[in-house]
Amino acid sequence: MGYVLRCSCFRVCASLRLCWQCSLGRHGAGFQPLPSGGAVVKIYAPHATQVSIVGSWNGWMPDSLVNLSDGWWELNISSEPTRDYLFQIGAAYKIFLVSEDGRSYWRPDPWSRLQDGTTLGNSLTYFDEKFQWTDANWSMPHWDTLVIYELHVGSFCAYEGWTGTATLDMCIPKLEHLVELGINAVELLPVAEFDGTVDWGYTTAYPFAVEVSYGGQDAFKRFVNACHQKGLAVLLDVVYNHLGPMDLPLWQFDGWSNGTGLGGIYFYNDHRAETPWAHTRPNYGVPDVRRFFVDNALFWLDTMHCDGLRVDGVSFIRLWGGSETNRSAGTFNPEGELFLKELSAAVRKTGKMLIAEDLQGNMSLTEELPKGLGFNSQWDGRFHWTLLKNLRQPDAWRNMSDLQQAILADLGGGVRRTIYAESHDEAGRFRLPLAISGRRDSWVGSRLSALATALVMLSPGIPLIFQGQEFALQELFSAHQPMDWSQLASHRGTFKLHQDLVALRRVQGLGSGTGVNVTADETNKILTLHRWKENWPSSTSAPSAPSARSVFAIFNFQRRALVNFDVTFPKGVDWNLALNTADARYYNMATVFHEEDQGPGAFTPIESPQAGSTGTLLGRNRRTSS
Repeated sequence: MGYVLRCSCFRVCASLRLCWQCSLGRHGAGFQPLPSGGAVVKIYAPHATQVSIVGSWNGWMPDSLVNLSDGWWELNISSEPTRDYLFQIGAAYKIFLVSEDGRSYWRPDPWSRLQDGTTLGNSLTYFDEKFQWTDANWSMPHWDTLVIYELHVGSFCAYEGWTGTATLDMCIPKLEHLVELGINAVELLPVAEFDGTVDWGYTTAYPFAVEVSYGGQDAFKRFVNACHQKGLAVLLDVVYNHLGPMDLPLWQFDGWSNGTGLGGIYFYNDHRAETPWAHTRPNYGVPDVRRFFVDNALFWLDTMHCDGLRVDGVSFIRLWGGSETNRSAGTFNPEGELFLKELSAAVRKTGKMLIAEDLQGNMSLTEELPKGLGFNSQWDGRFHWTLLKNLRQPDAWRNMSDLQQAILADLGGGVRRTIYAESHDEAGRFRLPLAISGRRDSWVGSRLSALATALVMLSPGIPLIFQGQEFALQELFSAHQPMDWSQLASHRGTFKLHQDLVALRRVQGLGSGTGVNVTADETNKILTLHRWKENWPSSTSAPSAPSARSVFAIFNFQRRALVNFDVTFPKGVDWNLALNTADARYYNMATVFHEEDQGPGAFTPIESPQAGSTGTLLGRNRRTSS
């Protein structure tokens, strides 16, 4: 196996000393076994007076690191057959530190790739390069064609009666379901090692390690490899706005905390430490702390072959203060903004995707560096909240103009916004069909949820759906509760609808950069949405189609049919029916019709309609007229 040499260091190498990352072709510090045998250990502990490595290969006797006088400590361990063998099979080790006040500490390796599964337990040696990848010919779909499926490893592929959490290997057979659905990108909730074994994943303790209950490093690589073999890109949610708060190896790592009792050198030690989850905001003012997280991003993209990252809670990085329900109340943090720029600059060099979850509609997030923060896309909270609010309102209260503005919202154009009707945050409090109607398997909930999916798939932006949404799952999302796959059989209609909408978007080339026009009829609660596309990205394998692709959709947001309703279609093309959400093939066996339900709004695509057509229609052009 060959090893690529690269340098992602943030400091200039000493004149006669080869940079440790250059020699390894790896990302991050800590304990790093060398392919040629032996290892190098590098630790950032500026307030320590002694740093040593202790492990099973040296009888747990300290081997001291050399103080490099810049806060870093380093040790080169020579190659020796017995020791190298122990390194290869996962020898246990810890970092031993003595603080400025003489106290000693045994710490797990913050850069650890593998933990033993116990709280603040032993780190285990691991070779990043030992896995045999088979995705050399993989290339990510053009970003403009992405349809993302968000999933949580622990609940996505578990089953009723399963105790604990599901694993990444268990998820691999379920990839066939995603291929059948037609999506081309998977977004995983965080998989970095966290406290305990069952969690959403947003309590990261070891950013470079894959949660052991999910199967660890090799299981993650097998999952990514399998996704790429099936044509699925892999995006990963990462958490850099706080850590833990439990089971943190970085907490007061070298014994110093400036007398505050807070987190020490890797964290803020004043009011800036506070986040909505814990007093563990990283200290972005320290270059080596910023580098810790930049290295982590590059680790996931390079070493672990991810195709992109979604950075959670960006507003809590670029601001301090505020709350989850009032993020804009925070105070600008220039150090956090500097970190975000360094992060996006590093990711930009990889050619991979960086998505922000900020939810403030801040266009600077996706503006080019150095003026903006350089992200490629951001979650559009306004689109989601406007859609949800209108779906849960009585017919007469729905505001078509608000929906029109949400569809047309300009967050920089192109792929620069990601849109959704459901995500993990909302699904933990309610699922859309039940939130709309208040009843399980209600006709109203089913039909209006269909409108929501149609709006997501046809609007400008990268569409995202959350696990179970494709078959109208109504149980709340919980890390402790397996997704109920038995519901798929009784909700095949909803699954078929999602299939057809995903196919319509992808086959018609309705990417984020296509033309769009929206009209709003407040009296009749009607939206019309016209999308068109002139050119398909050359890197995709789309089927042949006319040079001009066009889709015209009519959304009826009332629970009654409209008779003799005049619709003016775009001129110059002939139209054929593509999809009608009221079609019987999209009905579910489980759906219940209540007396007060008056046939909720439906959504349709058309063949050769004329102005004055009745019903709700979505159509696509068949050929260009002269």
